Order: sequence, then C-alpha cells, then structure tokens
Amino acid sequence: MNANSDREYIDNKLGDVRTAVDDLRVVMNERSEATRTAIDDLRLTMNERFTAIHARFDAFDVKIDSAVAKGVSEMIKWVVGLFVTLIVVVVGLSSVVMNLVLRQPAPVAVTAPAPAPVISTPAVIIQLSPQGATITPAVPAGGKP
Repeated sequence: MNANSDREYIDNKLGDVRTAVDDLRVVMNERSEATRTAIDDLRLTMNERFTAIHARFDAFDVKIDSAVAKGVSEMIKWVVGLFVTLIVVVVGLSSVVMNLVLRQPAPVAVTAPAPAPVISTPAVIIQLSPQGATITPAVPAGGKP
C-alpha cells in the first residue's frame, strides 16, 4: 500500500467519523432543546396547577376558619348561658334554704291548757280492816245473805 493512499483513506474515514459525530451532536442538541422546551412547558403547566390548588386550599382555609369561629362563638355563648343559669339557680336555692332555716317562727298566742276530760266511772270503795280485827260483813237490808 501506498503511504499517501493510506493516509488519504484514514483521513477520509476520520472525516466520515467527524461528520457523523457532528451530525450526532446536532441531533442531540436538537433533542436536548426539545426536551428542555417540553420540561419548561410542563413546569409552567405544573406551576399553574399548583397555583390553582393553592387557591382552593386558601378557600378551604377560609371556610374552615369561619366554621371554627362560629363553633367557638356558639360554645362561648352556651358556656356563659349555663354559667349565668347556674348562678341564678344557686342563688335562688340558697335564698329559699336560708329563708326556711333562718325563719323566725310566728309568735303563737299562749292559750290555757284544756281542762282534763271528766270521766264518769262509778267510784270503787275498798274497805280495809284494821290489822288483827275481824269484821263480819254487813248484811244487806233485804235480809237474805
């Protein structure tokens, strides 16, 4: 082989490889740019979606905050109402109890005691004989013993 022809052959092959590498570089740059564009479009779309989701969450936060505030105000209203009712009941019951316990009895007019009822029973006479004396019983007036 001829040195010049070998050199030309190698240069041609090297030129072909360089051309292929340059073509590959151009294709890869185009693909990379297309990928970057697609990723940027996706990023913009995702940012829009995230912004919409954040807006929905903010709306939910407002709804939840208003519901919690309403519940808290209702709870405070009931607690205050029960507290006032409890105070009224305790004061009322204590005044009734104190009124019953500390009430002075009304002065009662002193009346004479009622006379003992008269019981009409026949009088029983018991005759006892003196000690040591014997007494014969009296004979009734009719004469029969």
